[in-house]
Amino acid sequence: MRGQRSRPRAQGVQLGGRGGADNSHGWDRGRVAEVLLERRLMLITGQEGVGKSTVIRGLLPRLRQGAAIDAEDVGQVNPWIHDDAFRELHRRNVAALAENFWAAGYANVVAGSFFDTLTEYRAFRALLTQDPAEVVVVELVAAKTERDRRRTTRAKITNQQWRDLVDRAHRPDESLSRAERDVGFRFVSLDTTALDLTATVAQVVAVEPKMFQGSWQN
Repeated sequence: MRGQRSRPRAQGVQLGGRGGADNSHGWDRGRVAEVLLERRLMLITGQEGVGKSTVIRGLLPRLRQGAAIDAEDVGQVNPWIHDDAFRELHRRNVAALAENFWAAGYANVVAGSFFDTLTEYRAFRALLTQDPAEVVVVELVAAKTERDRRRTTRAKITNQQWRDLVDRAHRPDESLSRAERDVGFRFVSLDTTALDLTATVAQVVAVEPKMFQGSWQN
């Protein structure tokens, strides 16, 4: 993560006291144990330009003892070859981060920008060594004209030819919505075409309020 040194993968939580980790956060031992049984995972998906990264950043201040992972931040390599090996590496990066956050007591994890299909979701879930209590997949949808507008206002270099090429290669996929009952997650699709960021974040929060409402100590 930016601004932090990398650490070995976390294997558990140390709760302060003699010989333990610093408890400077003031977390209650019993509450940490309780949270570790309440791991929740929200996965954000959608076509390019729909606003996944922007929404993930907007959700972070609303999370209740949680963490946000924009997978684009853990997939920056040069040269970038978007093949099966890279996609597997990308999924492993996200899975390791999610489990590290859970192990550190951050029960509610939001992650996105790394999968589009049921096959890709299953490949990611197979990497998790811990089963979250709940998994919600939120698909963000927007009309192409709106996605094009959003793509032209962000920092990434883009042009119409590239946008059309990406859209043809990554068409809307219905495998996630069709299979939710069979694979143990809840699927919600949100049309954000006419919504600004504030309204979109509010709708995503409403999908799983337990991840966002109140504070961790309450």
